[in-house]
Amino acid sequence: MTVRRRWRWARYVVGPALAATLAGGIPATAAAPTTVDPAASQRDVDVFVGTGGDAPWHSGNTTPAAARPFGLLQLGPDTTSSRDGHPSTTASGYGWGDDRVRGFSATHLSGAGCPVLGDVPFLPVAGRLPADPASATAGLDHADETAAPGSYRARLGNGIRVSLAADVRSGLAVLDFPRGRTARLLVKGSDSLTGARDTRITFPSRREISVSTTSGRFCGSPGTYRVHVVLRLDRPMVAHGTWGGARPGAWVTLDRAGGTSKVQVGVSFVDQTGARGNLASERPGWSFTALRARAAAAWARELDRVSVSGGTAVERTLLDTALYHALLHPSLVSDADGRYPGFDGEVHRLPTNERHYSALAGWDAYRTHLPLLAWLRPDIASAVVRSLARMAAQGGWLPRWPLVASYTGVMNGDSAAPVIAAAHAFGARDFALGPLVTRLARQGEQTDGLPGQGWFRPRPGLADYLRLGYVPNTTAERGWPQPHGASTTLEYAVDDFAVARLASAAGRDDLAARFGERSRSWRNLLDEGRALLLPRDGAGAFPGPDLDPGGCCDGFQEGNPTQYTFGGVPQDVAGLLASLGTPAAVLQRLDEFHASLSAGAGSPHAWLGNQPSFLTPWTYLWLGRPTRTAEVVARARHDLWSVAPGGLPGNDDLGSLSAWYVWASLGLYPLTPGTSDVGLTTPAFDRVEVHPSIGAATVIERVGSGRHVATVLIDGAERSASWLPFGPGARPALLRVVTTDDPAPEWGTAPGDRPPSYDGLVQR
Repeated sequence: MTVRRRWRWARYVVGPALAATLAGGIPATAAAPTTVDPAASQRDVDVFVGTGGDAPWHSGNTTPAAARPFGLLQLGPDTTSSRDGHPSTTASGYGWGDDRVRGFSATHLSGAGCPVLGDVPFLPVAGRLPADPASATAGLDHADETAAPGSYRARLGNGIRVSLAADVRSGLAVLDFPRGRTARLLVKGSDSLTGARDTRITFPSRREISVSTTSGRFCGSPGTYRVHVVLRLDRPMVAHGTWGGARPGAWVTLDRAGGTSKVQVGVSFVDQTGARGNLASERPGWSFTALRARAAAAWARELDRVSVSGGTAVERTLLDTALYHALLHPSLVSDADGRYPGFDGEVHRLPTNERHYSALAGWDAYRTHLPLLAWLRPDIASAVVRSLARMAAQGGWLPRWPLVASYTGVMNGDSAAPVIAAAHAFGARDFALGPLVTRLARQGEQTDGLPGQGWFRPRPGLADYLRLGYVPNTTAERGWPQPHGASTTLEYAVDDFAVARLASAAGRDDLAARFGERSRSWRNLLDEGRALLLPRDGAGAFPGPDLDPGGCCDGFQEGNPTQYTFGGVPQDVAGLLASLGTPAAVLQRLDEFHASLSAGAGSPHAWLGNQPSFLTPWTYLWLGRPTRTAEVVARARHDLWSVAPGGLPGNDDLGSLSAWYVWASLGLYPLTPGTSDVGLTTPAFDRVEVHPSIGAATVIERVGSGRHVATVLIDGAERSASWLPFGPGARPALLRVVTTDDPAPEWGTAPGDRPPSYDGLVQR
């Protein structure tokens, strides 16, 4: 049987008030377009793309869970290949290679590299109670699954059909049991993906199951969260009970004759009152068809912000799917009543119409994801930055990878700086800049901790960085070793550049100059003899001659010297390339580097499925070779992405890899964190219309079917440069890219056509 997972819709045309309601409470100040060709507005999202592949690094780790854009709830399946019900080896909790379901849980992360969430899975069973309910599973045949943005359906091996649909903080499960068999529900209160503790299960009424539990420890970090789930039945339960042991839970008899039972799901990270309030506010109802339609309308509104014509059917599906994945996160964590859990362990309440977000993959997000959100949804991106500011006010530091209400410390670098700088550069500016600059400066200069602020430090090894100009590989701070000193140094240099740009925008010139100078610290890692950026020890020594330039990962997080040399200095690519040798020699090295595009961390070639290599196809622009950029980007889109479960070349990282694909398909790429500079190349489509929630639309037209760019016209004026400022006030209404198959067009090749580089704050 063919797997039925593809989804299409016709355009929804609704009034502004109804549109806001259908969008599930996520604010938007401008409606999506209603004037484009109807044929171009048919969307094709395959939510199963990225659910397969080779874990951990060559799997997208996405989930087909039912969700709304940026929603708190992601209601979906958690799979396994084991008979004891332990989680999938895929971090999202769902793996295409699995053949069993352990339950359907209300919270998920899409694309993360480590498991977390998957809280309070429930599993419908027919007949007798299993002898070990905690380990119970049901068979899953992917041929019996369908899914779309906002909904999911499957027929399980036990004969039960499960239909799920999502609102923002609540959802609905419709369970169709075989007739004549007892319908039961197992509620696995302690079976979060990383386990759980302090689980409390109650039955407030004959129609409600209430579960509160504590989980977390994302990627081994000490942070935890408390989650509260309410399961509300459409009619009184017949019987109920609990089980104990290491994985306690509850069972409910729904109906002794089988048939259809319905369960509303409410979630809160505050308390049970919040979970019930979210159900009361959103009123998901009891109709799967109606809630699915509302979710589809909410997704139509968001996806229709980018409309295309031309290209192949596969390219359109991949673009729609990538855009869908990029709009799942960051995730809402505030309740409908405005309450949210703070980084100080207290419950806080937001002003009316404000929202609080978390689940921001900072190290992953600043390169592609935040620039895209700041363009398409500057209101959401600004709210994310305001959320970061609240976290810092409560916890003492701006986080680099916040999850619910805790620091995780995942990845290196002080990524809040380039995240905020990217948002500001691309037009998300509805936040107080001055206080954030003050906090970022303190994070980059204060080497001691804050009283009572716990284990997290935004810049481990900062004292060495300030003293030596780099972080030695041997640095360890508060029990947290820094085995990736070289990549940490490179990240700190990017962070310093971002702080300098923000300080300059805030009128803090002295601070901008100081951090701008520090952004040159990448030069302290340059081994001129080997023309590589390499780690150094505390005495200043580079590794010995037996160093493998393609070996993972001594000195570099998820990468190696070659990958970080070509991708680790986005603020000064021209300066970097000049330090590596003659242009001809560097060009040859870049060509060899891109001979393979999905090499993994242990090869001297590109790994475009991971962030350190994201920029490298555009590095050719600084050499005056835009044809090479066009060829590598086209090859990556064609060879590394596919409409299949294994169709992503790496972890999606909450949408950052998908955002790379969106940018590349549009023929653009954000080059330097903290600036709005974008590189230009051949778009995949004949016409693209982008309608952000705030601000004017941009149209991108490809003229001809050539592989390379012959010339570019910006609002009718010819432009020979291979880059473009793309921030507020500079973004064009019409970008026309004229193409050619000439293997050596002149466009973008002159010295003055190359993108800016920044030596400190001095533009080259």
